[in-house]
Amino acid sequence: MENISKSILSNVILPRKPNSYKGNYGRILIIAGSSNFGGAAILATSAAVHSGAGLVTVASTPEKFTAINTRIPEAMTIDYHNKQLLLEAIISSSVIAIGPGLGTTSVAKGLVKTVLNNTATNQTVILDASALTIIASEKIPLQTTANIVMTPHQGEWQRLANLPILEQTVSNNFEALEHLNHDAVLVLKKHHSEIYYHDQVSQIEAGNPGMATGGMGDTLTGIIAGFIGQFGFSLDTISAALLIHSIIADQLNEKHYVVLPSAIIRKLPKYMARYSQIESED
Repeated sequence: MENISKSILSNVILPRKPNSYKGNYGRILIIAGSSNFGGAAILATSAAVHSGAGLVTVASTPEKFTAINTRIPEAMTIDYHNKQLLLEAIISSSVIAIGPGLGTTSVAKGLVKTVLNNTATNQTVILDASALTIIASEKIPLQTTANIVMTPHQGEWQRLANLPILEQTVSNNFEALEHLNHDAVLVLKKHHSEIYYHDQVSQIEAGNPGMATGGMGDTLTGIIAGFIGQFGFSLDTISAALLIHSIIADQLNEKHYVVLPSAIIRKLPKYMARYSQIESED
């Protein structure tokens, strides 16, 4: 299995053009959070903002708006119970990430179906956390023509693919992904996380046990959303997002026993600036 090289970061994270504006860097919609899980929405949204997304909107439950607006004033908020506003936001976004802290209520199930039924080929849908659980339990087909990125940990992949963790081999994962959606990208979060796309599979060697804390996956989802919004949908873009997340975590782990997702988020702009200055390799 091929290891993802650090050189991919300088190939993906390019210097910004002088005459660009926020519309050039993606319109991101994060559908996340619920009464009991507001932090996931904050982390995913903050990660998208700090990774450079041009415009970020978070659709959540109104009781979380004060916390979201206080922590992330750069992001806009809408009530995901407002079907018309939500539909307009979905249609106008280049990247839609759904699932962090969403829960599995009837409202959450409706949100997942709304996204999958109203996205098109020029968009990317990132399915994470609760969205994956809902798709597995409700057996919702992934029939959208949008680009799909799934980001399960091994337990979520077990439910989604009906594959016990010990049976999650490369060949079995490919077979399950083919059954779910041939054109989807699978980011399988584990020790040495793996990325599957069409007939390609690769892994990262970065990462550490200090990352085993709540909110780490929500943060990765936001970074992937921000990267795709800026640099376009591609295997390289997603690989770069996964890698920078773990590289920053490894640097933090040198002096910190536990790596907080919020600490990774704060360092994103600095690390992106560092790699954008390195000459790209052909």
